[in-house]
Amino acid sequence: MKFRSMVLVVGLLLAGYSTLTLVNSSLISAKSQTPSSQVVNDQIAEYNMAVKAGTRTDRCVQAGFVASAYNQTRDQANYQKWVNVRRDECQAAGLPQ
Repeated sequence: MKFRSMVLVVGLLLAGYSTLTLVNSSLISAKSQTPSSQVVNDQIAEYNMAVKAGTRTDRCVQAGFVASAYNQTRDQANYQKWVNVRRDECQAAGLPQ
């Protein structure tokens, strides 16, 4: 009987440990997105909404916000891409550069 109790306790401890490990790993993966990447994702979502329902001027402005967000994250490749998107959107809107 003593052996069964010990096995039960060890089993419960291992089950609790594995549950905590799973919960902890899911929390870590949920937090893996940095605040700066969240800002970029939010700005891209705003740009996409402007594409769907906004004016050409809205697209120009939002593309500039996305470029600025990438610049803040020091992602120069995407920053340059969005500077070009902004230029094209502003030209399409008839806005000066």
